[in-house]
Amino acid sequence: MSMNEIGEFDVVKLKDGREGTVVEVYDVPDFPLAYEVEFDDGSLETVQPSQIDKVIWKAKR
Repeated sequence: MSMNEIGEFDVVKLKDGREGTVVEVYDVPDFPLAYEVEFDDGSLETVQPSQIDKVIWKAKR
């Protein structure tokens, strides 16, 4: 799966083992692609595509 196929509300597993929900996709010209991910404890983190291991659940579009 291409990183461009990761969308809002998809659940991802990071390479460090954490799982979270994508709450925002930052796909802005002239800036690197990034995702805002929310974890079970409510914390948010902006992650780069290279930090994502896989999508474990796809939101219906």
